[in-house]
Amino acid sequence: MTHLSRRTLLRAAGAMIALPVLEAMLPGRTLWTRTAAAATRTALATPPARMVFVFLPNGVDPAAWPGSAIASLSNHAGRFSVMRNLCHRNAEALGDGPGDHARSGACFLTGAHPLKTSGGDISAGISVDQVAAAQLAGTTRMESLELGGEPGMSAGSCDSGYSCAYSGNISWRGAHSPNAKEDDPRRVFDRLFSQGPEGESSAAREARLRMRSSILDAVGSQAAALNTKLSTNDRRKLDEYLDGIRSIERRIETMERAPASGSEKTADAAFNTMTPPGEPADFRERITLLSDLAVLGLQMDQTRVVTLMLANEGSNRAYPDIGVNDGHHDVSHHGNDASKLKKFAAINGWQGERLAHLLTKMQAVDEHGQSVLDHTMVVYGGAIADGNRHNHDDLPVIFAGGSALGIQHAPQRTFATGTPLCNLYLSMLGKMHVKADRFGDSTGILALDSTAQ
Repeated sequence: MTHLSRRTLLRAAGAMIALPVLEAMLPGRTLWTRTAAAATRTALATPPARMVFVFLPNGVDPAAWPGSAIASLSNHAGRFSVMRNLCHRNAEALGDGPGDHARSGACFLTGAHPLKTSGGDISAGISVDQVAAAQLAGTTRMESLELGGEPGMSAGSCDSGYSCAYSGNISWRGAHSPNAKEDDPRRVFDRLFSQGPEGESSAAREARLRMRSSILDAVGSQAAALNTKLSTNDRRKLDEYLDGIRSIERRIETMERAPASGSEKTADAAFNTMTPPGEPADFRERITLLSDLAVLGLQMDQTRVVTLMLANEGSNRAYPDIGVNDGHHDVSHHGNDASKLKKFAAINGWQGERLAHLLTKMQAVDEHGQSVLDHTMVVYGGAIADGNRHNHDDLPVIFAGGSALGIQHAPQRTFATGTPLCNLYLSMLGKMHVKADRFGDSTGILALDSTAQ
């Protein structure tokens, strides 16, 4: 069996595929003393710690939460906890008047109170994902991966005098610099698997991608040659991995051929959001593909930090695939109307299904007897609790994964009233071995290694 470097790549014609950890990447006993080999094998076979943040906009119906979200999580019992009484005080008005949606988007991962402006002087704070990404810089090809079901926004007024940048972004590399997110699965796929020459122009890149029919066709001969040098277990693992990539590539092609839904203006002009022109009708598949690509990015160790916005904060998107043709933001302001409450709970259930899919994909990836989920901390939630009241205490938050990092879960973990959500983030940074004494408005850390509060 040929020994491979952990950073082995399959390359051809601008295509690049990083490999999962294989047995062939671990040192053999013939090259090391038995003790050194065992220690090195253990170190190389231990996957890195990772973090993923999934943002759900517009809050929830407290009467239906968390049931609406966890109905799809029965296969993950013991791998997640519903977190109660965590709050974001800096998402409150604090004298700034209306604008809870914008403040919630900006505060979710920063813990900061954004400056109320619709101009270019936006200001929030560095987000927890970027604190980790900055300290991990150089360990992976991409410091972080930002994804979203709807396009990001950087200008304009979206919520009572707050910039659209606050509603359309949750990742901030600095107080004045939101990270642009990617909503097109094709561009995410190409970012993970394509690499042109240094200084390549956008026109040359587009031409190169048009000429290549498939990423696996480009590296097929290399993959076949490598297969002859691998053990039976490694061949099986590599075949499964490449089959997964091909499946995603084909699904992206199918999505691109689907009839476009066109552009539909939101029913709520206050949020000034539109369905993107030419967007595929199957929004569910868009989110599914983005989730699957995120898992691939983690599995390949292309990045260890991912954010995914299911939609922008304040989004008024309809969900016709589950029979909800009214806008999300509209039904979140239900005023206790039974019809709207039913639709709101259905949307929250749809969002919970997206979380279940993500966790299932992560759990399915074997990493020497453990899974990607075992080494990944996943936060799912938002900075608005009751979508009708716009309060920011007892936020809807589910924390999942990380068992290999020592994290223990209980069906529900209840903390002292008013505990900052940033306390959870500070604890997560510690699990990532990122040095931080404080984050946002944190007052301490949460004891994630124990279910006792």
